Amino acid sequence: MGFFALLLLALSVSLDALAVSVAGALCDRQRPGLHALAAGGVFGGFQFLMPLAGFYLIRPWQAWVTAWDHWLALILLTLVGGKMLWEAARPRPDSEPCVRSRPFAPGVLLLAGVATSLDALAVGISLALLKIPVWPAAVAMGLVTALVAAAGVLLAVRVGRDRLPERAMTAVGGAVIILIGIKIFFTS
Repeated sequence: MGFFALLLLALSVSLDALAVSVAGALCDRQRPGLHALAAGGVFGGFQFLMPLAGFYLIRPWQAWVTAWDHWLALILLTLVGGKMLWEAARPRPDSEPCVRSRPFAPGVLLLAGVATSLDALAVGISLALLKIPVWPAAVAMGLVTALVAAAGVLLAVRVGRDRLPERAMTAVGGAVIILIGIKIFFTS
């Protein structure tokens, strides 16, 4: 996988974490530096670990699924990207109220880290099926997500609720993941 494709993949999977970081910072604007470090560490850590988990969990069945790998990669990445597009398009009030008073509490942040990195798990499975090395992707996804999530917290505190297009960021990420799946399908 080339550098540009790797960077695009890392940016795409980081957009869920960015949206959660922004939403959390819009609900809790206290201690932005600490929250930025926490969000970056948790989201980046999960985005690093989940593709590794997906890659190594699928390996025992790799020979069985090799004949279908391009189809599975297309389906997995389309499902992940489609879910992101659905989340961006689903009806909801423009100013959803904060559902938690402490979005950066350790338990809440860990659950959000797992939830936002499920797409990285699917990417790891896809990489295993396509026999693409997982470590460069996992490192890129972890680092980019850590930076993006931390920047999202700081940006949300600075800019505020009215000027951040969370839905658009999620939709772009979903579309890019689907396009990567299509590219893999036609080049395998």
